[in-house]
Amino acid sequence: MTISAVILAGGEGRRMQGLDKGLVIFDGKKMIQWTVDRVKPLVEKTMISCNRNIGDYMVLADSVVCDRIAGSLGPLAGVHAAMESASAPLLLVLPCDTPLLKASLIQRLIECALEHCDSIVCLEDGEYSHPLHAVIPLSLKQSLEDYLIGGGRSVVKWYAMHQVIRLKVSSEESVTLANINRPSDIEMHKA
Repeated sequence: MTISAVILAGGEGRRMQGLDKGLVIFDGKKMIQWTVDRVKPLVEKTMISCNRNIGDYMVLADSVVCDRIAGSLGPLAGVHAAMESASAPLLLVLPCDTPLLKASLIQRLIECALEHCDSIVCLEDGEYSHPLHAVIPLSLKQSLEDYLIGGGRSVVKWYAMHQVIRLKVSSEESVTLANINRPSDIEMHKA
């Protein structure tokens, strides 16, 4: 079974002083490039979901998708746009702001999803769920569209409507899930 991937870079960057997080330089590369480089060998197609700086993102992945449902609907709108363009039956979803994420953890997530291909699979770190580090079956596209059109925005609430498998991560792996949300986080998390 094949898998497509979308890296979510559609946020407004409020905590990053309005900068487009995916394009901020982290440890010598654009932050999103770290994730793209790790994902590309593992999937059939890489997409970036963004709503600004489209030209900058086009050169980094196989394609770029933009929200197809009007309004600022959050990350699920980016997932929906990717589902509209994906050809594989499973969609790997990752945020652009976790550049420390290891390919081995992404591979574990994919392997778990292939074993549970009718369920949403996301990472869980102790008591914290990481719903935007997930694999979602394309068969849920209509459910997601209906949810968004009906006013839903919460990733967790939409997941609760479906079968969800939570893949536990080790304490060593959890460090790689650190979000780089603010300029101060860049220095704190450099390798």
